[in-house]
Amino acid sequence: MLKQLKEVGIAWLILIALSGCTTSINGDFCLIYEPIYADYEHDTPETIRQIDRNNVVYDNLCTN
Repeated sequence: MLKQLKEVGIAWLILIALSGCTTSINGDFCLIYEPIYADYEHDTPETIRQIDRNNVVYDNLCTN
């Protein structure tokens, strides 16, 4: 019983320590996001797909 209590206590302390390392970002996505422009000569096809996907989300949420 004492061993389990000790393990739970250690896990709790780890979680508390980790939560202190996070940062909170407050704000409206549409106010802080800036569209990204691909460099079609140097970016990989996967990077271009990711950029396009992010920009589509911006367009759907913020320009309608």
